[in-house]
Amino acid sequence: MKKLPSVSNSRRIILLLILSSLILTVVFCSLSFLNFSSQLYIKRSPNTFVGDEKYQTVRQEVELQLETFRTQGVEGDIDEQVIERVNSKNETTSLVIFTINAANNRSGWDLLRAGLPSSVLLILILVFSAAAWLLTLLSVFTGNRAAGIGAFILALASFFLIPVVFNRLNLDLSRTVDLAQAGGNPGALDRLRPALDRFLFDGSAGDQLDTLLAALKYTVCAGPFLLIIPAFITICAAILGACKPLKKTLLRIALYLSVILFSLFILYPFFVMFITAFRSNAETTDMHFLRILPSRWVFSNLTDTLNRGVLRYLVNSLLIAGGATLVAMVCGIPAAYAMARMDFRGKKAYLGFVIMSQMFSPVVLLVGISRLMNTLHLNDTLMGLMFINAAFNQAFAIWLLRGTFVSISSEMEQAACIDGCSVLGAMLRILLPMAAPGIVTTLIFVFINAWNEYTVSTVLISTQANRPITVGITQFSSFNMIEWQYLFAAALLATVPVVILFMLIEKHLAAGLTAGGVKG
Repeated sequence: MKKLPSVSNSRRIILLLILSSLILTVVFCSLSFLNFSSQLYIKRSPNTFVGDEKYQTVRQEVELQLETFRTQGVEGDIDEQVIERVNSKNETTSLVIFTINAANNRSGWDLLRAGLPSSVLLILILVFSAAAWLLTLLSVFTGNRAAGIGAFILALASFFLIPVVFNRLNLDLSRTVDLAQAGGNPGALDRLRPALDRFLFDGSAGDQLDTLLAALKYTVCAGPFLLIIPAFITICAAILGACKPLKKTLLRIALYLSVILFSLFILYPFFVMFITAFRSNAETTDMHFLRILPSRWVFSNLTDTLNRGVLRYLVNSLLIAGGATLVAMVCGIPAAYAMARMDFRGKKAYLGFVIMSQMFSPVVLLVGISRLMNTLHLNDTLMGLMFINAAFNQAFAIWLLRGTFVSISSEMEQAACIDGCSVLGAMLRILLPMAAPGIVTTLIFVFINAWNEYTVSTVLISTQANRPITVGITQFSSFNMIEWQYLFAAALLATVPVVILFMLIEKHLAAGLTAGGVKG
């Protein structure tokens, strides 16, 4: 008898991984995805005492109703509550309340049959996983690396869909069940009514669905998240099937995932700001969050915001931030040059003072600043805010520019002086062009600090026409109401100048951030 060729060790491992993933997927889908309890039936019987004829009649009626539920496949228990009181005639009255409660759970297979949006996502996970298994086997037995790469992409997609299923199942239940309990828009629930009935009550709720949902208590279990384990095993099998080193590939995937998740974490508030700026007032105040994106994009929010003085506030902020940046740079460049190139008595003490001045908060100095501005007749003026912001950012500008100048060799300036250039000319023609990245970095940090300043502007500016955007935006937030759509529309407009500034000088920013890190 001819002996079959032995299967290689790597093939055995891949086959074992695929089999393990398949078994774990079946097992985890059989676990509970949802635990819930609902009040199926309630019967109140006044003037009823335990043991009397009326009590027995009502009890039999409730038991008959329980049998009806059981014939429909719904298990439940009867709970009995007796409330006794003494009325004004000193007579004891009794109220007996019978309730039929059902505690159930639903598995992943029940979710598949329900037809909910989360059911569609779970079907996609299973389809992607099955396709990944088949493509992995194809790559193992045919050596087709493209099939292995396709299997890896599908396995990765199913891996990312698993937390989406968990969140979507919460969404299907919380945002619709809570809406029903609050008596909200029934149209939003009608789209999910048949699927909810099938998933929770096996289609037996009928006209009592709203009543059952109003009394529903539920907990989404960890069952969906357990599917991450077989999905990860499938990813490992696909990597081995594509003839890639497992450890190195997994580390690279982990690095990319961490960068993507961190980027999403950083960008999420901007996404919320963007979509809320174009929502209607009804959607911004809807606590059920039925839609992630606006149902109707209201672009008029931007024009309404501009018509309420936001354009004037933006111009004021540009004047204040631009003027403060100009003053800080004009004063900071010579001071930083002196710190970097000149030796004089008290230099170290002055550097220490520059660093120490950064420790003072504007809030601590508000009283003194206010009195100084009143004395100089600069209170409630844009010019006063320019000088104050320039003063608070001056120490930072000097320190950052000094580090940039120190990192540049002084031999270039000495050579220019030998050729007949003055000290000022060498600084302007040689040093400043070479220090452009550091100067640009300092400029943008000073501009952003002045643009975002709020505390001093709130105290010094009392005229509405002189408010910067950070103070003017507060008009949309009052004690009784917050106009979220206008608040976020104004915030969206306030980010535009800073974004434009970043786009213009981005090429110099990276070099400027590392300036001073290496000695010249």
